[in-house]
Amino acid sequence: MHPSKEISGVEGRELEGENIAICATGSVAVIRVPKLARTLMRHGADVRVIMSEMAARMVGPDLLHWATGNPVITELTGEIEHVEVAEWADLVLVAPATANTIGKVANGIDDTPPTSVVSVAQGLDKGIIVAPAMHESMYSHGIINENISRLKDLGFQIIEPDFEEGKAKIPSVREMAGLVMNFFRAKDLKDEHILITAGPTIEKLDPVRILTNRSSGKMGVSLVRAALARAAEVTLIYGPGSEPVPAGVNLKNVETTEEMLAAVKEELEEGKYDLFVCAAAPQDFKPEEYSDEKFRRSETIQPKLVPTPGILEKASEIADKTFLVGFKAECNVSDKQLLTAAEDKMEKHDLDMVVANDLMRSGAGFGTDTNDVVILSRSGSSKTKATKDEIANAILDIFVDER
Repeated sequence: MHPSKEISGVEGRELEGENIAICATGSVAVIRVPKLARTLMRHGADVRVIMSEMAARMVGPDLLHWATGNPVITELTGEIEHVEVAEWADLVLVAPATANTIGKVANGIDDTPPTSVVSVAQGLDKGIIVAPAMHESMYSHGIINENISRLKDLGFQIIEPDFEEGKAKIPSVREMAGLVMNFFRAKDLKDEHILITAGPTIEKLDPVRILTNRSSGKMGVSLVRAALARAAEVTLIYGPGSEPVPAGVNLKNVETTEEMLAAVKEELEEGKYDLFVCAAAPQDFKPEEYSDEKFRRSETIQPKLVPTPGILEKASEIADKTFLVGFKAECNVSDKQLLTAAEDKMEKHDLDMVVANDLMRSGAGFGTDTNDVVILSRSGSSKTKATKDEIANAILDIFVDER
């Protein structure tokens, strides 16, 4: 075994046994391919890379041979590499995909190693994901739009780019890897309607000062990604978090706890939701009085804080037929105390599931990509330390089993 493959599965087993062919073409975004390949490997995948001539000029094939532990294909020979790789692959990921490559694939032209692999893979009905990367002005071109639409009609999955600095950029490696993992998940939430809250809320002291917390929204957005990948219809009520929201979600932005509560009530009163996950970290207190004028440093202020309304409390009153999931955050408690806190919250709000964590533990809490949680449901409890994406799918798995 090539030494580079020793990293296989060190961060998770979501892609164990899956073969992924990355077709890299001549965008500067090809510099992300080594890290993307190794991230997929860390989750269990076997990765091979096929490069266009221009891609190979930007990133050396030897680097990608080292990164994946597999030889890199840069030309087609009598070994008919394009057929062999397409038959081997469970998924073909065209990343980055230039406008030129997209146009060729959409019109059946296969005159490079990447486009030839895609042609064979399409004929074999393999999964194909395309991640466009180019200047925004090119991406907005009518013919390129038509080509992308044609790929969608042919069953290709298109990863929407991030628009920054006049460029249509491929998403982060972490997001790309998550989308690949989601490709292999079952579509077991089709026709399910899911409501999720995420992020913090803020409460204003004066025109420039606020009360808030360090929630990034990562856990809630992980739930959104997982639910979308499993074919659910998802609405996200999002406080001012920092985690990017994926395309395809019905997004409602809020700031204060009362705004979040009003949005939740409005959605739940429609009676269409099968699952509500309250993953947000709303402020529990707000100033009793708001100052229209900015406090001065020379002043000593002692604002009186009063409780904000409980979102889960109201939700349980409205949505008696909706599967309800709450989160419980504690600090410096034992696993036993954490489970007791989850049990108390489940009973108090008549919830179907509670996810509890200790914010002070390593690799847990706000802003981290991982979490250390106790998950309590009607069928029992379990302790899990994993990525937030994995925990999101564990929550949805329990919903599927117990709904």
